[in-house]
Order: sequence, then C-alpha cells, then structure tokens
Amino acid sequence: LIVGAGAVLFRRALRRGIRGAQEIEASGLPVFATVPIAAAAVNHRNRKGALPILALTQPDDPVIEALRSLRTSLHFGMLDAQTNTIVITSAAPRTGKSFTAVNLAVVAAQAGQKVCLIDADLRRGYINRYFGQARGRPGLADYLAQEKPLEEVLGDGPVPGLSVMTTGRFPPNPSELLMRASFAELLAILDARFD
Repeated sequence: LIVGAGAVLFRRALRRGIRGAQEIEASGLPVFATVPIAAAAVNHRNRKGALPILALTQPDDPVIEALRSLRTSLHFGMLDAQTNTIVITSAAPRTGKSFTAVNLAVVAAQAGQKVCLIDADLRRGYINRYFGQARGRPGLADYLAQEKPLEEVLGDGPVPGLSVMTTGRFPPNPSELLMRASFAELLAILDARFD
C-alpha cells in the first residue's frame, strides 16, 4: 500500500503541467477567462448522432456564462489586432476544443457579431454533428482542393449572424491542404466579411 501510494505521488510529481490560471499569468501570457468543465459535453461526446449546443439548450449554465465572459474579453483584447481570426487549440485530444468553439461562436453571434466557425480538424473533425449536417456535406477540404466554391461550403448556423464551414470529406493529405496559399487567402476573405 505504501509503495503504491509512493508510486502515485512520484508520477504526479513528474507530470507537472499547468494547474491554474495563476501559473499561466506568471509566465507572462494573459488569461481572458477560465471555463469550467461542462458535464453535459462530456456525457454527449461518445454518443452517435447530433450533439446539443449548450448555449442554446442551457443558456444559463455557468459554462456559457464563462464563455460570454471570454467573448467580452476577446472583444476588448483584440481591439488593436490586425485580424479578427482566433484559433482554439490544445496540446491533447478530447479537451473540449470543438465544444468551446461551437458555443463561443453561438454566444458571439447572439451578441450581434457576424461569426464564421471553421472546423479545420481535417482528420477527426465533428463540428458538423452540432449543426445536424451530414459528414458528406462539402466543407473546408473541398474548398481547399478547389472542388467547391466558397458559397457552397458555407452554411447557416442556428442563430442569425453565424455561418459554419465544416471539414467536408476527410482528405488523405490534410496537412498539405492547410499549408496551401488558398487557406491563407480564405482566412483573409472571411476576415473582411465577418467580425
């Protein structure tokens, strides 16, 4: 028992990681918001079919309030930015990137902003499930492969002001598609059209 407890404590000491917003701020990076884990999102992730958008089904949830705070902080934090584009990413899979992106996009659109949500995970993206769209619907991969024009890959979201571009079909060469100049051109076009 003592050896087992010692092994657990030793492993925990080796896996330092970031344990709080204070550690991030101490490194010189700003923290715009702290978003708690949404139990509803964790429970629905492995389910087949459509996924609920918490900002629409439970708008008073503390997670959505935290995302509203993030939206406001981003608005003021990006006043001097050269682009309106934000990227949501993480160092590990299954950390809530899609959930955060979808719900942040919805709360931003609900505030009157014109938002375009792009699912650029061309390997495992599943944002289409939040919007009830089929996997085969044309999306980012089809646009970057120059198979579909922009208007065919942009769809309307569930709230006014929100447009959605899903992954489309999963390509055999996702990193090469994202490295093309057409991706940077697409972001510049959308930057001019959306907030």
